[in-house]
Amino acid sequence: MTRPTLTENDVKLAMDIVLRESQETGRRPTITAVESRLDIKHATFYRNFPHLIAWFQEQADAQRNTPKPEQDTKQKKSPDDTIADLRRENTQLRRTLAIYAEALRQLTLDYEEVHSQFQQSAEVTDLATHRSRRP
Repeated sequence: MTRPTLTENDVKLAMDIVLRESQETGRRPTITAVESRLDIKHATFYRNFPHLIAWFQEQADAQRNTPKPEQDTKQKKSPDDTIADLRRENTQLRRTLAIYAEALRQLTLDYEEVHSQFQQSAEVTDLATHRSRRP
C-alpha cells in the first residue's frame, strides 16, 4: 500500500502545529518534529520541501527571538517582591514535604501491620525474632 502524497498544505499545517506546540511548551521547534508528525523520512522531506523548510526555520528563529510575556513581568519585580515570593514558595514546599513524610510514615506502619498479619495467618516463623530469643 502506498502512502498518500503530501501536499504543501499538509506540510504547512504540520509545521504550524509544531510551532504552536513548541510555543506552548517552551521547547524549540525542530524539523525532526515535523518529519515525525508527517511520518516522512528526512532525505525525502528535504528533497521535496526545501522552501517550506526555509520558511519554518525563519519562523522558529523569530519565535525564539521574541520576548515572552513571562520574562517581562519577572523583570519588573523588585528584589523584595522576589524574596517574598520565594519565601511563600519555600513555606508551601515545606508543608508539602511534611504531608508526604506523614503519608510515608503511615504507609510504613500499615505495611508492617499487614505483613505481620500475613505472616501470622501463613504461620511463618520470623527467624530474626526466633534467634533473638535463644540464650
